[in-house]
Amino acid sequence: MKVSSAEVRIGPMRLTQDPIQVLLIFAKEDSQSDGFWWACDRAGYRCNIARTPESALECFLDKHHEIIVIDHRQTRNFDAEAVCRSIRATNPSEHTVILAVVSQA
Repeated sequence: MKVSSAEVRIGPMRLTQDPIQVLLIFAKEDSQSDGFWWACDRAGYRCNIARTPESALECFLDKHHEIIVIDHRQTRNFDAEAVCRSIRATNPSEHTVILAVVSQA
């Protein structure tokens, strides 16, 4: 996976921006999780994947991801809304974007 800081020069100053960090929360690997992983890799984003609500919260608190993609297609593995609420209840989540993958209606 490409992980490099983007460097911008403004006169004599050099500014660096770390890659965007994405957290994928999927109970199992499937074509959706693979597609998001591939897209993150292609865009040069840092990507972590969590399989349980506990590991998702722990990973988020450790890395402070800018984007979270959560699987909300099935409720038998975990309650996606409860996971979102637990993440939103933390201080680092103020500017985090959460995207839910839902079943086609």
